[in-house]
Amino acid sequence: MTSRQLLSVGDDRFRVGPWHADERIAYLALQPLIARPSVDGLRGCLRRLADAGYSSVITSALHPSEASSFNEAGFAEYDRLRVLSHDLRNVDPPHQPLAASVRLRRARRRDKAAALVVDARAFPTFWRLDRTAMVEAEQATPTSRFRVAVSSEVDRSGSPVVGYAITGRGSGQGFLQRLATDPDLAGSGVGSALVLDALQWASRRRCQSLLVNTQRENHRALALYEHLGFVATTTDLVVLSRAVP
Repeated sequence: MTSRQLLSVGDDRFRVGPWHADERIAYLALQPLIARPSVDGLRGCLRRLADAGYSSVITSALHPSEASSFNEAGFAEYDRLRVLSHDLRNVDPPHQPLAASVRLRRARRRDKAAALVVDARAFPTFWRLDRTAMVEAEQATPTSRFRVAVSSEVDRSGSPVVGYAITGRGSGQGFLQRLATDPDLAGSGVGSALVLDALQWASRRRCQSLLVNTQRENHRALALYEHLGFVATTTDLVVLSRAVP
């Protein structure tokens, strides 16, 4: 497998492909709105991945209710994500004004590559997005919005994109799917502006709340979200892995 594709095993459906950081590792995600996979389906998927030459597999972030079948199939926890929620009855959190040289606008096609560069600077290798993962983040919900923060002070030889956010809406719920800012601009208000923009967009679309998740060790992101009025939920997401087959 050279790109992510739909894999059917009996009644179960998976999206699989090479993980961006190591092509020997398979990335496995569940199809949206599909019921929890069966243990037999997962074992069949593992055999197919072994036939394709993968040595191990890592999952997308899973809700605990989705993870039980994976645990029965021999998967173990690799990492855990904290989920935070913002009640959209109050969308006026404190925020730092943007510098006059920075503004937010809708992302254009040519901005996507620049956003990936920012993403790679903002996250460690494991959590970085590649182009396929970025498209999946946009398509994860029926409606989505891709916004970028651009700076007029960037030299013409470089990209003006210094941050971006992907926000989605599905079944009356808002999701901040991705947020990344240039680490050289930490504390400049770019992240706050993008989050506030996402909150206001979701509120206008009558979402009840906006959900976001981040690594438990990403203290800077957690502090930003909590400062802007997000509250940690009682449910974490889990990333699982195991050897193949």
